[in-house]
Amino acid sequence: MTMQEALPLRFLLVALGLLALLSQTVLLPGLAGEYAVAYPEVAHLAVPYAAAAVTAVAGFVVALLASWRMLTIVLEEGGLTLRAVAPANALTASVGLSGITVAGICAHAGSVESIGGPAMLLGLLAGLALVPAAVALRNRILRAASDSAGSRRSHRWI
Repeated sequence: MTMQEALPLRFLLVALGLLALLSQTVLLPGLAGEYAVAYPEVAHLAVPYAAAAVTAVAGFVVALLASWRMLTIVLEEGGLTLRAVAPANALTASVGLSGITVAGICAHAGSVESIGGPAMLLGLLAGLALVPAAVALRNRILRAASDSAGSRRSHRWI
């Protein structure tokens, strides 16, 4: 991959990071306050749900940073190498944390508070689906990195 090919990916990572920062600092707290006023019967949930949502977005930001690091490794080394193990682990953990957080919010809202209806079940399933998806992505990244390392070793001996 060349720097010219990586430039749009880096732009996308920066744009997503800025949107995540905006949502953490402005959007989520503002929406929580508005819903607390509009629905006083669940106003007590505004702060914990906003905090959990900010945590989920923070996990997304860590995943973006890990993706940036892996892109840097690809540019420096011409492909995924074993240096990608740490960023792949960080990506998996952060996406897993975000998924579990979303699933927890949806499970609590749907079962304990009885709000949200079928959307909470879908949110629960989507949040839980992120965990095995992140693990599968990690395994694929590590397999590509180890295959690359193995092929480089075999080429050195030829």
